[in-house]
Amino acid sequence: MTYVHDGDLAALLDERSINKVLHAYCQGVDRRDWTQVRACYHDDAVDNHGAYVGGPDGLVDWLTRRHEHVLSSSHLLTNVSIRFNADRTLARSESYYLSLQVVDAPDGDPFAGHQGCPVFVRVLGRYVDTHERRESAGWRIKVRTCINDLMTRGATDDFVPFAPTWPTPRRDRTDMLYDPWPEA
Repeated sequence: MTYVHDGDLAALLDERSINKVLHAYCQGVDRRDWTQVRACYHDDAVDNHGAYVGGPDGLVDWLTRRHEHVLSSSHLLTNVSIRFNADRTLARSESYYLSLQVVDAPDGDPFAGHQGCPVFVRVLGRYVDTHERRESAGWRIKVRTCINDLMTRGATDDFVPFAPTWPTPRRDRTDMLYDPWPEA
């Protein structure tokens, strides 16, 4: 018989809390739920996305502007590893991500397409985060660095259209994720 020690259970709960923050960030970006994205960070956090370096409020402003032209967005998060400092008030996580986006072609957007056509952008990279557990807020991101391994851009000419009767994805609170609960 295997026994779970209190320390093991606490570590599992801490890991679960950190994973929830990582997933909430991705979901928040994909649904343009900027309040949810902001809640993933402590107030004094620093985020380095490469094109943006600064605090969480500035990050949300930057993402809001950036995603004005993102027609579709999906973040896939894999290979999450988490380790803790000695007193388990800090944690370091590494999570691999694949971001798949369809971006409209506005003038001046470095990610956008060319000749007025939307493009399909794929970014593969890692989030290397330092999380801090605070009494007032629990586990949140204190420092995030996005390490981009590759980015590709391609035409959307070969995309297969969906039937109009299929459920339609939305990038806001009109997405079915936010629908009322069905009655029992």
